[in-house]
Amino acid sequence: MSYGLYISSEGAMSQEYRMQTIANNIANLETPGFKREVALQMARHTVSVYPLGEVPFGTGLMTDIGGGVHTIGTHTEFKQGPIMATEMNSDLAINGDAWFVVRDVANGEEFLTRAGNFQVDRDGVFVSEWGRSRFQLLDTEGEPITLPVPDSNTWHITDDGVLHEFGVGRVQQIALVQPDDLKTMVKIGENVYRLDVPDDELGYFDIPEPMRPQIRSGHLEMSAVNPSTEMIEMIIASRAVETNVKMMHAQDEATGSLINRVLRVG
Repeated sequence: MSYGLYISSEGAMSQEYRMQTIANNIANLETPGFKREVALQMARHTVSVYPLGEVPFGTGLMTDIGGGVHTIGTHTEFKQGPIMATEMNSDLAINGDAWFVVRDVANGEEFLTRAGNFQVDRDGVFVSEWGRSRFQLLDTEGEPITLPVPDSNTWHITDDGVLHEFGVGRVQQIALVQPDDLKTMVKIGENVYRLDVPDDELGYFDIPEPMRPQIRSGHLEMSAVNPSTEMIEMIIASRAVETNVKMMHAQDEATGSLINRVLRVG
């Protein structure tokens, strides 16, 4: 089979993966706290001498033949999305570089998120539901943020992330943290992340008081995806798929023509 046919098919599959990544970004245009993902691709070398630097490019030898392109995964862009005002005081948006800490009610595991679409449940706990999971918002002591009087409407959250309930006298500080390394962030669902660190490590640190970013009650950080950018990227990727498919057809026809000529000569 033609070597070029393999190269073209690999290129088509890589661009299809890129299209799937873009489609997922577009599907989450309205998902609070969603971060854009980019498909990472690189040239494939047919021999190991290039990565080792033993042979330079452009020699014209057999070792100069490329191996096409292949996908090596996705990269998440953690830039802040636009902040939108809502009419829900339990909606929270972080205006700055920080993350909420939430705990899965089912197994007690802690995660990080920028999605602040919380609600107060019947027990007065600030919770959010994503998929089949239910998460509790945690304070700086690792305890759930809770209203002593669940049905109370006399509470507010200040810009420094402190929950005040009038007439009760108790205050709670919402935890804001920063990962030790963004490369350890593993997406769970669409806007929740766990840290891929050893069990004996926390993986994040509390942000000191003078450096804490602002928490805006009654606001949500929306998706960081730009629809115009994604549509342009989708068009480019789809045309790249079409080009690779056309090359596959051309090489298949060339191979078939060569075989027919050989048979006629025989």
